[in-house]
Amino acid sequence: MRKINFYTFAKFYLNILEYPTKYTIPFKGLKDGLHEFDFKVNQEFFTYFQEEDVYQGEADVKVSFNKKTLVTTLKFELKGKLNAACDRCLEELEIEVEGENSLHLKFGEEHEELADDVIVLAESENEINVAQYIYELFTLSLPLSFVHPDDEDGNSTCNEKMIQKLNDLSVNEEEKIDPRWNDLRKLIDNN
Repeated sequence: MRKINFYTFAKFYLNILEYPTKYTIPFKGLKDGLHEFDFKVNQEFFTYFQEEDVYQGEADVKVSFNKKTLVTTLKFELKGKLNAACDRCLEELEIEVEGENSLHLKFGEEHEELADDVIVLAESENEINVAQYIYELFTLSLPLSFVHPDDEDGNSTCNEKMIQKLNDLSVNEEEKIDPRWNDLRKLIDNN
């Protein structure tokens, strides 16, 4: 069993506890109106949220905090990039990430989420941590698949050698089917 000295553990634990405070907006002393906050997201940020396969990316996040008496609105604007392996050829690729989202804050007796974009904060709270909302916006702004874009002529810009190797190793569907099933397939096709 690996031993960890107390000092190293305490330092690590305190960093985890303190890290999200970088993404806190203190709103109690702010006057009504529009206020802007800028945040940076990097690998350290993603390490806080992910245990494995940490995103290799960075982004700038602008939060427009529109404070009003009844409802306060936070508008998130994210722009950054993610370094990932291509799902098709496994080569590194850089993906542009952009996204926008809004969050509405109301004040009540206790903290609760009414909907994905509406939160009730307790009257006693004087700040909001937006780290989780930034992480969710980044994650939801990612494309479904990470592939190299096509060039101007519509051709893939993936590594040609890797694509050729994959094509050589792929199994033809007709060869994979047991020939005894062909007679049954003919019966189904006739109906």
